[in-house]
Amino acid sequence: MRAAVVVMVLALASTAAAGQAPRGTGGAWNPPRTADGKPDLQGMWAPTAGGHTFEEGGDPEAAIIQGDPAPSGERPTIIVDPTPDGRIPYQRWAEDKRREHLRHLFAPTEPAHVEPEDRCLLNGVPRINLRGQMQIVQRPESVLMLYEWIHAYRFIPLDGRPHLAKGIQLWNGDSRGRWEGDTLVVDVTNFHVDPKNYNHQPWLDGHGSFYSDALHVVERWTLADATTIRYAATITDPKVFARPWTIAFTMGRNKDRNYQFFEVACHEGYKPELALGAGRALRAAGKTGIHEHTKGFYGGK
Repeated sequence: MRAAVVVMVLALASTAAAGQAPRGTGGAWNPPRTADGKPDLQGMWAPTAGGHTFEEGGDPEAAIIQGDPAPSGERPTIIVDPTPDGRIPYQRWAEDKRREHLRHLFAPTEPAHVEPEDRCLLNGVPRINLRGQMQIVQRPESVLMLYEWIHAYRFIPLDGRPHLAKGIQLWNGDSRGRWEGDTLVVDVTNFHVDPKNYNHQPWLDGHGSFYSDALHVVERWTLADATTIRYAATITDPKVFARPWTIAFTMGRNKDRNYQFFEVACHEGYKPELALGAGRALRAAGKTGIHEHTKGFYGGK
């Protein structure tokens, strides 16, 4: 009997040390913590959601251009508010602008149609969080987020300092963090904007989803269990969107504890050159329909 009690005590202690509530105790999960008592988010993570677009659909480009309701497709939306259509709530003029851009996106004939990422530019926030492996490093006064793609990084102060002056614009925005209970809240402003060429600024996703200098993103990072982060970002821009909207997905911990970032040797010339060559050839052949360009993408017919 004494041996059984000792084994049970050791098991409970081990579970608690790992930041998990003992089974059958009814207690809430208590995350592992850093020396200053905050949830320990440190390590390598990658999104469990795939792709570069937020909206759902079997053929989302065609649906957006034609103004159709969101189809029930193979790739679910990560937009959780507003629902149920799973579409970014653009103001009418902005939706028309994006539709026109999408007509050229998969058969570009001019440099202005080429996706910023294909020019080796930074993805911006929140899109960078969907772009593969990332590493989180915590200190009491700051959080550092490192990304494998283009070896980007974000330095997030936690000391209450104000945002940068309004005229200073950054491709990944200016981040300021704080803890609300066990959730890391990151407030992001000061995004880089080019009012003349909106592919000279980060897109929110791979569908040319753009924004203005009024963009404001609030991220929430919560450790759900030892291997999962729940991520959400609320996006506000009263100049472009009809209302604030929110995306949400999870990130999984990299099981390879020895993983190191690979070199990303992006060449800023070859993708635009190939894309423009293919697009001009398609146009010369008289193939201008969006379905012709996206056939096979995302289950499109």
